[in-house]
Amino acid sequence: MHRIILMGPPASGKGTQSLRIQKLLGIPALSTGNLLRREVESGSELGAEVETYLNRGAYVPDALIMKMVAKWLEENVASGWLLDGFPRTLTQAQALENDSAFEAPTLAIALDVPKVVLEGRIIGRRECTECGATVSVQGGSDEKCPECGGELTSRADDDLENFRRRYTNYREQTQPLFDYYAAQGKLLAVDGVKSPDQVFAVIEQHLLS
Repeated sequence: MHRIILMGPPASGKGTQSLRIQKLLGIPALSTGNLLRREVESGSELGAEVETYLNRGAYVPDALIMKMVAKWLEENVASGWLLDGFPRTLTQAQALENDSAFEAPTLAIALDVPKVVLEGRIIGRRECTECGATVSVQGGSDEKCPECGGELTSRADDDLENFRRRYTNYREQTQPLFDYYAAQGKLLAVDGVKSPDQVFAVIEQHLLS
């Protein structure tokens, strides 16, 4: 059974690869970023609390995000799972290993992309309002989603100042997990600068080998 976590800085291509892995393996996938943004859009009290962190480019506290992820996992454990953007801290990673509400992942995929490349991607990044796919555009925001034909919009948290805060947080809190999973023999590090097809080819070969 595949239990996969997908790591990488903002705009590294996690959303794109998550969709492809989900289709390849037929497993449910959770994007914690999308989960948090939907909560904000719902106008709930929890959403208002989450929004204060997202607007600052800060990580949502461990206890809050772990509660939301645990609820999702409880409903999606039968066939394995893919987690996009969780765990983001060592505390969260250790919870996956030791907390009875979670299960240990079988594989950690890490997308490695330099900061300068990520900044260029942020400027052209759009998200589908229908299926949640993340795509890159060259012109305006009226393009259609290549996955489902839905409308593409800019994400509210996609500005360079916000990105740079998020990137700093990522380097400090999430990148150390590369060593954590490498020590367990579970890490697959992939060059995320390559095209989405090339990145997925590496992932697919590993998953099907």
